[in-house]
Amino acid sequence: MTTVQEKDTTGIETAEATTDADSTATPAETPMIQARNLTKRYGDLTAVDGVDITVERGSIHGFVGPNGAGKSTTMQMLTGLVSPTAGEVRIGGDPAGSYAATAKIGYAPQEPAFYESMTGRNYLVYMGRVAGMGRNEASERADELLEWLDLADAADQTIGGYSGGMARKLGLAQAMIHDPELLILDEPTATLDPEGRASIIDSLQDLTEEGMTVFVSSHVLAELERFVDTVTILAEGQVARSGPLEAIRSAVSTETYVVDTTDNDRLATLLADHPTVERVERRDGGRVAAVPAEPEDFTIELQGMIGDAELGLRSMEREDGLEEAVLHLIEETQNGTAAGGVTGEATRTAAEGGADAPEAAPASDDPGREGGD
Repeated sequence: MTTVQEKDTTGIETAEATTDADSTATPAETPMIQARNLTKRYGDLTAVDGVDITVERGSIHGFVGPNGAGKSTTMQMLTGLVSPTAGEVRIGGDPAGSYAATAKIGYAPQEPAFYESMTGRNYLVYMGRVAGMGRNEASERADELLEWLDLADAADQTIGGYSGGMARKLGLAQAMIHDPELLILDEPTATLDPEGRASIIDSLQDLTEEGMTVFVSSHVLAELERFVDTVTILAEGQVARSGPLEAIRSAVSTETYVVDTTDNDRLATLLADHPTVERVERRDGGRVAAVPAEPEDFTIELQGMIGDAELGLRSMEREDGLEEAVLHLIEETQNGTAAGGVTGEATRTAAEGGADAPEAAPASDDPGREGGD
């Protein structure tokens, strides 16, 4: 039996139904990731609570949530490194943690560990050998990945001398050394500077053209929305919303106007009292951010309000408000008021990290680990 998500008119998954199609599904039709009622408890603490995720083959799926939401624990259950308290995960139709499922996965944890006395090239060859590759095959694949990730010049340097960005790239390379079907990446750009983050993102964008599935987590939606098509938003261990990125954008985002005038305190007061303004906030530099109920007419009303108050307009910018809306959605979920309840069908993703490899060590089952989610 297979679980199918019913969708509302926005295309966002909201409910589940069942069919008897599993027995007829071909391998190509089987989702790369299928998790049902995934739950993990540590004593009285529930870190992950009834999560449903489906990721189709050859897609990129973003996994988003604040620190402590349960992302890392969920990803460790997907890889088989942590056993769920309840529910199940299948990777390409095989139970998570089984040899068949593990062979499909490349996993890069949030905090990769390396043999720092080894060179980058020797480390990758070693990881390939651990994954069952022949020496020549592993050596050729290592050189290919080092070139692709712009690490060829540092291939014979010891890993202990790598920068943070270089180490992140090496972690991605070790996850890909055995050419997995599924790449699972936990916060691959964490702690990197803007140049390093851009480099990692650029490296991920071409993977699905080669048929790889990518599942990538981040607490920064603005970063993921540059290259993912579908996304799951996690809050307090539960799925707040999941579906195509554009559908979620349409459903939850709100236009926000950020304004700077000669008297922003006076403007904030006027906007707070205006009947068509839903929310007013302050931004850096004292600027005023307003969320109007009717964006179409707001700019005209705003300019008239500024003129009537004899304020000088310095700048006005419009944002789509997606990041802010997602934060609001997470807050609603935490308060138990999110529209549509807790849902969870994820659709497209890829990520990797050698699940066979000792360097890709699982995080502790201690619930305190979730603080780095």
